[in-house]
Amino acid sequence: MSAAVRTEADTAGARLASARQRQGMSLDQVADHLKLDRHTVVALEEGDHRVIGASVFVRGFLRRYAALVGESPADIEALYALRPDAESRPDLSKIGMHRIEPEAFRPSLGVRPALITALALAIAGAGWWAMYSKARGVAPVSNGSPTAPLPAAVTGSQNLPLVDAGTNGQLAAADTKPEVSAPRRKLQLTFTGECWAEISDARGVRLFTGFGHAGPRQELSGVAPFRLVLGNAEALTVAIDGVPVTLPAGVPHQRIRILLSANGAATAIP
Repeated sequence: MSAAVRTEADTAGARLASARQRQGMSLDQVADHLKLDRHTVVALEEGDHRVIGASVFVRGFLRRYAALVGESPADIEALYALRPDAESRPDLSKIGMHRIEPEAFRPSLGVRPALITALALAIAGAGWWAMYSKARGVAPVSNGSPTAPLPAAVTGSQNLPLVDAGTNGQLAAADTKPEVSAPRRKLQLTFTGECWAEISDARGVRLFTGFGHAGPRQELSGVAPFRLVLGNAEALTVAIDGVPVTLPAGVPHQRIRILLSANGAATAIP
């Protein structure tokens, strides 16, 4: 034989299962430490990676499992890389760890609120004009008739813009000022280790989701306040507009929810 035949003991899952048993840990204990479902831990040990999904998630779970039971994450990942399913590369524009630019959501998120706001303003304006006309007795004057003078209470105190007296003598409604858009903030993320993160802004736009690994700083842009859901938050440092943020202390390897205001105040939320 030209090459040795690999056995089940040489697989990443078998190595992790043996290490777990040496540590005296049950499947439920591992699942609790890693914040995973029990069936996901079983799938990792048995090599049934189809139930987990993209290889980027499988690699992340294997590395965390290895660190928990005292195995080398690099060795476990190398064993997984020998499997045929590890060669498939997911489309990171659809799944996994990637940035989602807020501009991509504008066509779908901006149309309906704008229509509802415009309709509400139109109804409110029509109701106000009907009530005002009834209270003041303002009525259009037919063409060719002299225009009746406006009451002194209206001309002296209301300061409403008037249309030309040669038309119909009615009061013109003041233009509504356009809504001022909220300022955008820059959110800088620096991962010092493995950390799962989901970040959205005040509009509900998801800016980031997935696993982060140690590497260069990433920059997001959105409207404050920001909502952060972090797993292993101690492996992430955050800054807003270049100013470092002090994140609330969390339990290692447990998920924490944070509300981050525009001035950098971070508060843990349920």
